[in-house]
Amino acid sequence: MADDVRTQALDFLKTHNAGVIATASLDGQPHASAIYYVADDKFNVYFMTLFNTRKFGFLKGNPKVAFTVGTADTPQTLQIEGTAEELKQEEDVHAHIADLVQALTSNTRYYAPITQLPRSESVIFWVRPTWVRWADYTAGKAGENVLTEIPL
Repeated sequence: MADDVRTQALDFLKTHNAGVIATASLDGQPHASAIYYVADDKFNVYFMTLFNTRKFGFLKGNPKVAFTVGTADTPQTLQIEGTAEELKQEEDVHAHIADLVQALTSNTRYYAPITQLPRSESVIFWVRPTWVRWADYTAGKAGENVLTEIPL
């Protein structure tokens, strides 16, 4: 059963490409923003941002983050807490850039949000999870706990 839940949670994470990342400044000021992302089989999340954003500044000062993906039509959510780290090695960047560009351009009706911000150099961050929780509200009965921590 635990493997089934892990597989469901990972499939959910990997079949979506947008979520919300929450950061905080050194003095605790919160910030949250929607991002496009890609993920791997270990719940690692990769996303692109620009050097001139609040998100980048907060991440450089305080790398602790929370990340959430959720859906309303089928009430499910995945929550991740972890540490964000800038990818600096060329081979690490190249390993994720094509998938990130595909996620950013997946909406055929609108331009990628990152293209509509003031121009700046881009950077890729890796969120290394320290805690993952899956909630499938379609699976339980009223009053039943549907929250499952996923071992890493």
